[in-house]
Amino acid sequence: MTDSCNSTWKPTQKQIDDLILPAYTDMAKKSVEYIAKFQCPPVYVADMLRDIADALESSHPESENDCSCC
Repeated sequence: MTDSCNSTWKPTQKQIDDLILPAYTDMAKKSVEYIAKFQCPPVYVADMLRDIADALESSHPESENDCSCC
């Protein structure tokens, strides 16, 4: 998405409470589990998460010009 789309879309409080915060918590717990499982420094899993974020953004180039969600 473009910066204008990112700055326009705002989650509702219900989305934050019921969906977004639980998702953040789940991802954080899973990340800690991977650190323990891989026996690696936290920065390795942080890099994995950045790679995933980059892949998500690059796999949806059509959404860059579409603010229909906003």
